[in-house]
Amino acid sequence: MEELKIRETTEKHGAQVEADNLLAGDTIQADHDDLQAMVKSVADSSSSTSGGSDDDDDDNEGPALTFRVLVLGTVFSIALAFVNMYYWFRSNPISVGIAVVQLLSLPAGWTMSRVLPTRTFNTLGFRWTMNPGRFNMKEHVLISVFANASTGTAYALDIVVVRRFWIGPPLSFGAGVVVALTSQLVGYSFSGLFHRFLVEPDAMVWPSTLASVMLFRALQSMVPRTQGAHTAGRLKTSRLRVFWIAFAASFAWYFVPGWAFPTLTMLPILCFAAPKNIYANQLGDGYSGLGMLALTLDWSTISNAYTGSPLATPWFAACNLLVGFVVVMWIITPAAYYANAWGAQELPIYTSDLFTTDGSAYNVSRVLSNGRLDDAAYREYGPMRMSFQFLAMYGFCFMGITCLVSHVALYHGADIWRIVRQSVGGLRLRQRLRLWQWRGESAAEGNSDAKQAAVPGLWYACVFVATVAMGVAACQAFDLLPWYGFLLAIGMACVLTLPVGLVEAVSNFQYALGVVTELVAGYLWPGQPTYNASFKMFGYITMRQALTLTRDQKLGRYLRVPPRDLFVCQVLGTLVAVFVQLGTAFWLMDTVAGICTDAGFPFTCRQARLFYSTMVIWGVIGPQRQFADGRYPGLYWMFLAGVFLPLPFWLLRRRFPRSVWRLVNLPVALTYIGYMPNAPTHDFVMFAAFCFVFNYLLLKHRSSWWRSYNFTLSAALDSGLAVSGIVGYFALQTTVPLDWWGTRNHCPISKDPLSAHRT
Repeated sequence: MEELKIRETTEKHGAQVEADNLLAGDTIQADHDDLQAMVKSVADSSSSTSGGSDDDDDDNEGPALTFRVLVLGTVFSIALAFVNMYYWFRSNPISVGIAVVQLLSLPAGWTMSRVLPTRTFNTLGFRWTMNPGRFNMKEHVLISVFANASTGTAYALDIVVVRRFWIGPPLSFGAGVVVALTSQLVGYSFSGLFHRFLVEPDAMVWPSTLASVMLFRALQSMVPRTQGAHTAGRLKTSRLRVFWIAFAASFAWYFVPGWAFPTLTMLPILCFAAPKNIYANQLGDGYSGLGMLALTLDWSTISNAYTGSPLATPWFAACNLLVGFVVVMWIITPAAYYANAWGAQELPIYTSDLFTTDGSAYNVSRVLSNGRLDDAAYREYGPMRMSFQFLAMYGFCFMGITCLVSHVALYHGADIWRIVRQSVGGLRLRQRLRLWQWRGESAAEGNSDAKQAAVPGLWYACVFVATVAMGVAACQAFDLLPWYGFLLAIGMACVLTLPVGLVEAVSNFQYALGVVTELVAGYLWPGQPTYNASFKMFGYITMRQALTLTRDQKLGRYLRVPPRDLFVCQVLGTLVAVFVQLGTAFWLMDTVAGICTDAGFPFTCRQARLFYSTMVIWGVIGPQRQFADGRYPGLYWMFLAGVFLPLPFWLLRRRFPRSVWRLVNLPVALTYIGYMPNAPTHDFVMFAAFCFVFNYLLLKHRSSWWRSYNFTLSAALDSGLAVSGIVGYFALQTTVPLDWWGTRNHCPISKDPLSAHRT
């Protein structure tokens, strides 16, 4: 970490200042050329989209939190919350992403600007209008942020469903609302606390936001300006052309791998060559194997929820991830499996399923009594086994936890401590609360564009106090967690937010720390699955919510959205999403016969079943039986290994500051391992290949093209895919099923254990 320097001045274009400061080398990770180029690309787009006119100023001067924002934000939040919750229960869940809102809210907002009356109303002294003028960039961003809370389902829904169908006793609708709101909102206060570290520093780039910036600018450039015509230059026109060509191509192509020819999603070369060979199947299958030589022609496999877009990921981050993936998945896992470590050959090579000692499926119901572990039944039935790769995932997660803390302490510790002392030392309580203020664009003297009201620290404090009070009350009333367990969970979330955020802000990857909360809860409350799941919800999901808000804050900083307005939209969006998602869930659970069972197909609750299995591992069986007293005690040594692992690389970086060692980031290298099993194994290599082509080769050899079109192309490909996936699902997959060679499984024995094929 170079000097963590907080700038107090900006110029006309906020993104340009971010770029200039980063290129000056005064900020965290300033020696990553790809990070520098990413911000410079967005800065260039800021000036080029204005085309020398006042269009960008029009967006700056226009209102932000308008009647149109509240109406469209609410409508899109309700729609996304209902659709995503409805398909969450199905065997093949789909998720409608924020790109759809970005696309649809533009014509909706423009139409409202043309048809709504411009009359000014006076309500209790507050003057407002339905139509303040042209639909501007800030309104567009706020609508998307408002609806973004509905793109994912609240983690509390898993607990509601599992307690209703498997664990008991069931939670009422009101109880679910309180629990969900607490888990979703308490993290927002942590975002305010760490804003000074995760948003204000120029090198806290948050690469995923850059593609969103380009998409907003590309879409907004199509809105007629006050002059009545577009005034952009050739670069602006060419960006639009690239966006819509790539959008159309992505939209049209996804019908091929998504419906007509699914084999293109995974082309297992080894399975094609030897479909009946167990080694070829285990090594070559990208879903139930290790994904060696498995290719893809499906953008949804290359850019997905696990990896994000390769065009928006710095090459240094993808390179670290690739090395970690190859070492763990293609070297350690097959070597240990074929050496029969822990009897690995008696189980499949890549699966999250649970097994008995003889390799048959583990029937969890045989060791449960009233939702808790029955010791006598457990002793009779026997311990639980997991595949070697599943165990390796937990081991490397253990390593990653301590590695992350050690890495942040070594690379960033001195600078963080210096800023803390400078910021807090000697200040009164009222002044300390002001440190929680989000400055938005720092106010430049004499520049009215940059002067935006900060989010008062009192707002964050009120959210924190209210949600903590609700959380303690809910945990006590509904037997979710002891009150001290709730406080410990949010304390862990607060501690972990900064180190995880520092890594994500420069790499585009968030380290999955859910396992540490499961481990702690498993030791504190063995045999209590509800306590375990609740502790994870408040300890891990709280941190994730804090970083989601922080990422949106950086987006607002790039696009000069008023920070108070953005905060209000995030809170309102969360409130709407919670009520709609819970309402949809209770409606389905009350009306669909056989829901969450095979008899209720397609409403088989696949996501909830996976959540239930995790509760069994950590909450029912518990880490003491599984890892300490059980078959796998050696995994705990990975904690100690993680403490010292970053040290030699840090020393090499200090000794050779401009060498390749400066690019090594071990927490990033271990990030992807936390998604395995469940994540396909063939997607990441293709992801890294695309990242190498675009963010290394093209950046190095065609830098002008890269700066002009890279993020525009990324936004277009992801947006076309999102719309095509929804249209294809409703129009084709549910009505016109296909059955031919291109839709079949070409690795038929990849799920078999090696022992089943011994001669």
